[in-house]
Amino acid sequence: MILKTSDGIELFYETYGENENTPTVLVHGLGAEHNMWLPQISRFPSQGLFVIAPDMRGHGNSSKVKSFRIIDCAKDIHELLEYSGITKADLVGISMGGLIVQQFACDFPDKVGKLVIVDSFSEVNTFAEKLAGWMQWLTIKVAPGLLGKSLGSAYKGPDKAQALRYFQEAYSKIDKKQLLYAREEVNRFNITNRLGEIIAPTLVLVGDQFGEFAINMAKKTANAIKGSQFKILKGGCDPSNLVAPDLFDNAVLDFLRTTEEEL
Repeated sequence: MILKTSDGIELFYETYGENENTPTVLVHGLGAEHNMWLPQISRFPSQGLFVIAPDMRGHGNSSKVKSFRIIDCAKDIHELLEYSGITKADLVGISMGGLIVQQFACDFPDKVGKLVIVDSFSEVNTFAEKLAGWMQWLTIKVAPGLLGKSLGSAYKGPDKAQALRYFQEAYSKIDKKQLLYAREEVNRFNITNRLGEIIAPTLVLVGDQFGEFAINMAKKTANAIKGSQFKILKGGCDPSNLVAPDLFDNAVLDFLRTTEEEL
């Protein structure tokens, strides 16, 4: 399905399940698209969720852009919910999608039921964080072939085979300029000073396989959101929904099913 946004973007999205169930928006990561969520698409609707999975601008079947901004992606989701007649939804964002759902929760707080931020962060601030981001940007710019080769070292082993296959296919199709635009925006992202505005019950998840660097970045996000829950997924890594889908699904579903009184 296609939504024409107020600034002329054709936003592609799919829905799964019964629309009277709890609306849940799944927001993919950098260089990905809605099929990144296939394990969850196959399970979540049977668990009482109405799944909405968009391709963010510059990704998948949505329009290409001349510039990419997280704030515009958040606005796209808002317009999609308005178009769908949904007053409030749960949001689950992974990696870059985690940035987008944080932005959405700050800009449209009344539209968020519950918030799940996975394998993500809220700022690129330290030297190590900036170096990691811009080294990836440089690889895309100068030697994009190395990005595909690096996937093999990042996703070694049978437990990561699903993620490896997905990203090898996704990166073979994505427009290099679109990937660079999105990477630049991610490298500049900093919303930490606004996270105190988030009023939705929030779960911050992070896999342990990318080490303390990723865990510490996620922990900074959790610490800045009042009352948030923080959980490390053993065996997970960006994206944990593909690397450790059963653990991911159970953690997310348990949180989304929890009542406000139980939180």
